[in-house]
Amino acid sequence: MTGTTESLPLVPPPAGSVPAGGGGLPEARRQPKVVLTAAGRRAAGALAAAVALCLALQIGCAPLWAREITDMAGRTVTVPDDIRRIYVAYDPPAIFLSALAPDLMIGFPFPLTPEAGRFLPPAVAGLPTIGGASRTTPERLLGLGIDVAIAWNIRGPPDQFAAQVTAMGIPTLMVDASPFRRYPEAFRFLGRLVHREARAERLARALEDTMARLDATVGAIPPQQRLRVYYADAADGLKSQCAGAFRGEVVELAGGFNVMQCNTPDVMSAAVAVGLETLLRLDPDVIVARTPEIARFIDQDPGWRHLRAVRERRLYAFPSLPFNWAERPHSQFKMLALQWLANVLYPDFFRFDFDRGVQDFYRLFYDMELTDDQLVRLRN
Repeated sequence: MTGTTESLPLVPPPAGSVPAGGGGLPEARRQPKVVLTAAGRRAAGALAAAVALCLALQIGCAPLWAREITDMAGRTVTVPDDIRRIYVAYDPPAIFLSALAPDLMIGFPFPLTPEAGRFLPPAVAGLPTIGGASRTTPERLLGLGIDVAIAWNIRGPPDQFAAQVTAMGIPTLMVDASPFRRYPEAFRFLGRLVHREARAERLARALEDTMARLDATVGAIPPQQRLRVYYADAADGLKSQCAGAFRGEVVELAGGFNVMQCNTPDVMSAAVAVGLETLLRLDPDVIVARTPEIARFIDQDPGWRHLRAVRERRLYAFPSLPFNWAERPHSQFKMLALQWLANVLYPDFFRFDFDRGVQDFYRLFYDMELTDDQLVRLRN
């Protein structure tokens, strides 16, 4: 089973010498009289020599107290027991961690816009931009005092960036952020990593409960009542995702039938160009755009008005604050996207009170209350 941990004291200190919290060197204690045995003197000398070597060579040495953890790619990695500084190299796991332990993050791998920051708590919105795997170099990370790095297990190991960072002495862990059904285990894994299991479990269960409710709803919809959905995933709307690719999984998880029934070996992204003539032939019941900007283009472009879904005002868009709810970046906000879309498609089967659902999500994941104006901004 992935995500297991095991304590591993690399250099056992004398009994009673480890401070509460586990990490760091044993604190000096004033004693009226200290008498060391021969074995004690040898252990103390070895410890002093190891510390001196680390300082002299100015290299990152393994912590005196560490543990092994199995990441979501099945790799066993030795990490400090007391983790205080985490670098996340990819967007999805960074957003996961922002809800669980923003105080341990050294920054975000991508820049947050001022508008996005207004929909996040100060502890998250105030994080600096460090740069992700494609925006930085492993060498730059050496001076940041990182305890561990987290990479995205996109298509399984090996991840080249993760391998480079690991080779520099920084423990690097792989986390799944796709598909949505893996999100609960991702939160539980991160909770074990940073010793916040109780909070991680609450977040994981909320994700699981949402998926269970959606599964029950979709299972109750007669096949002949399933709506045919086109997912518009480009500025002009003329690109989509094949059914089965997790970039477009929101359509099928919410009970829609993805009209783009194309085959692809890439489960991550199966972007396919499509013309208006093809869309006229497919005749979707509903068009859902990845962003409001795409939906506005479709609504204003004369060519799209030949489609029944546009004429009947069955054109919708996923909210995009603070991050796009559907994908890019993938995140726990997909929990809201799925409930919103299921309600749009099947209001008689799936009820979702937008304001209440969004507020409940923010209270749970970010301990934050949105204003009425912010809720209006998301609805529009």
